[in-house]
Amino acid sequence: MLRTTLHSITVRSLDYVTEKARGSDRAAVRTAGAVLDRFRGLVGLDRVHVRSPIPPWDGGVPDQHMWPSDRDKLRKWQIDQGIIEVDGERAANAQAAAPAEPVVKVYFKRGCPYTRAAMDLLREREIPFREFDYTMDKALHGWVKNVTGRKTSPQIFIHDQPIGGFDELRELDHAGELLERIATPPPPEVDEFAATADDADEEPGEISAQEVRERLEDGAELLLLDVREPAECRAGVLPGAIMIPLGELDARSEELDAAGVWIVYCRSGARSSAAQARLLKQHGFTSVLNLQGGIEAWRAAKGPLVSPDEARAAAEARADKRASATVKASPRRLPVLGSTHPERSPFEEAAQLQAHERGELDAPRLEGAELVERVRSVIDDCRPLVQADGGDIELLDVQGDIVSVALTGNCIGCPSAQATLRHGIERRLMQQIPQIKGIRSPQLGAG
Repeated sequence: MLRTTLHSITVRSLDYVTEKARGSDRAAVRTAGAVLDRFRGLVGLDRVHVRSPIPPWDGGVPDQHMWPSDRDKLRKWQIDQGIIEVDGERAANAQAAAPAEPVVKVYFKRGCPYTRAAMDLLREREIPFREFDYTMDKALHGWVKNVTGRKTSPQIFIHDQPIGGFDELRELDHAGELLERIATPPPPEVDEFAATADDADEEPGEISAQEVRERLEDGAELLLLDVREPAECRAGVLPGAIMIPLGELDARSEELDAAGVWIVYCRSGARSSAAQARLLKQHGFTSVLNLQGGIEAWRAAKGPLVSPDEARAAAEARADKRASATVKASPRRLPVLGSTHPERSPFEEAAQLQAHERGELDAPRLEGAELVERVRSVIDDCRPLVQADGGDIELLDVQGDIVSVALTGNCIGCPSAQATLRHGIERRLMQQIPQIKGIRSPQLGAG
């Protein structure tokens, strides 16, 4: 080791001396440098010997772990810099040599033992799969929850169809159906929210902040939905916006007109995109637009902002205007109800009109077991939305015109529990059983 180091230092020193001598103005110095350079070549001091030759590069790239998003960014940068080509024969050969995309995808949260068990089962069966970690990705976690209706980890997809978690995967394996399910892609499904023939080529929607601002300046009455948290809304909301946090949207979707064109926004667009998919796919809304860039883009476009109280007052005034217009346009009058919810919208008025046509609101006052049975029926209608989040509804008692209920399961301690009770269960009970005045629940405290 020492000998190699001394040899390297001597060679580099002689390189420096001979190089300086070649550039000298004096002929004697140049001659001496030439003699020294020739002499050192004879004794082997003209180069550093490499003990381990460097192998030639075969043009390949070492396989190293990268997140899919980082790999995509690297590939885009390589294409932009001209390092790799994507068109022509070379691209065709690369595409043919690329491995097929695994049909099994595992979405998981780090540290989950069921995720490890599911991946071990897939590896034992030599089934290739692709994994997606949503531990720190709230947008991806929200998408998985919207598609599967579950919050647990893992969630496994086969041919982009959710099958459940580890228990469902193990059941398919024990039944001998797992490999068959993987080998047989499902038939194409018809999207019930697909576009009609006139607008089949249109993509679900986004709208720019500038276009929203121009419509407001023209006096258009836009249906705006703010899905941020209340603390975020204190800094300002769009004029006339209805504020429903994303976590409460399932329970309070009935407050919105499913037939209207809604513009949904959040801080930057991620939560509003999840709300857009949830409203369209789960609650049957016909048209929902996502505000590009959220309220940050709105501020950049110098759009006006108002306080939450001002927005709420504008939304209530607009609802009252539409409600009176609906009543004037209809020859039928709604019956006077025993209770009027302070935040009832015109869409509830329309729902009550339909109930009146069915004779539900004209029914005699219910008592005893008949009333309890009717209350159970209404609660059963609300139950699927609560169970989708891992909770349930328990009927405790019916005393007079007050119904006592409790939320169980994942709903215990959930910050959206009160909204689910007030804006979901209580509203549905009062709407369908007019004699009910309200509800009591441990989640609502005393009262």
